[in-house]
Amino acid sequence: MQQRDVLGRRIGAGAIDLGVVLVIVLLVGGIFGNDVGPDAPDSARFGALDRLLVVILAFAYYWISEARSGQTLGKRVLNIRVVSVDGSKASVGATGLRTLLRAIDGLLFYAVALVAVLATGQRRQRLGDMAAKTRVVDASEPLDRPSDPPPPPPDEDIIAQIMR
Repeated sequence: MQQRDVLGRRIGAGAIDLGVVLVIVLLVGGIFGNDVGPDAPDSARFGALDRLLVVILAFAYYWISEARSGQTLGKRVLNIRVVSVDGSKASVGATGLRTLLRAIDGLLFYAVALVAVLATGQRRQRLGDMAAKTRVVDASEPLDRPSDPPPPPPDEDIIAQIMR
């Protein structure tokens, strides 16, 4: 599978996904937030449990979206997706690990991720991708099937091996 450079679309998808997470924050703040004042912004209404709920929902958004289709809303809009390094569909575990490491990649407004993506050359992997053995590719590229295991040896070969 030849990978087209998707860095610009990856940044755009990240911005769209950040908008989705912002909507999650506003909804949680508006629905569950504490009333500290009639004109207080939604973000000022967060207690500890509200913050935990926001983190869980944001991580769930990325993990569930990428585990199901390899795409978040931003990736779908910009026609990119997450796959395993071998080109097959990324596993639930891989997308989960990738999502957990988003917390490190997101440091300094995703500067950590940008440095990693630029440092990995044509692979364009952030830390979460390297740990989860995933990469982001153009969604029009077909998924590669993992290679099938070799067929079992014929019965006579097994019997011959036992008799030796």
